[in-house]
Amino acid sequence: MNWKEILKLDGIGIIGTSDKSGNVNLAIYSPPQVVGENKVVFGATARKTYQNLEENPKAMFMYIVKKWEGIRMELELEKIETEGEMLEKIKQYFKNIGYNKLAEEIKFALYLKVTAVYPLKGR
Repeated sequence: MNWKEILKLDGIGIIGTSDKSGNVNLAIYSPPQVVGENKVVFGATARKTYQNLEENPKAMFMYIVKKWEGIRMELELEKIETEGEMLEKIKQYFKNIGYNKLAEEIKFALYLKVTAVYPLKGR
């Protein structure tokens, strides 16, 4: 199963970022929207993940499905949108699943290039 198919499964996502000094942050994130061959889009609030990506464009996303199955993805920020169709699509997704407050807090659509994909365990 390829990474795009895995992101369609029920699971839990964790994104890791760091600021320019190397201070690390982890956050629980829903799976991203897949746009294009090697690009994903996450919705983000104005909290630590977004702040870190502004300072350091590299991130790691782990998506766990079933029992200890899933993927790890190396990512690099390419652009940030503060309005537009994709941002509205992401906000609507969260409204549809009952996360109205979070939908209101999402201010950014973060476009990231997928630079590498690994299995959850091993390389």
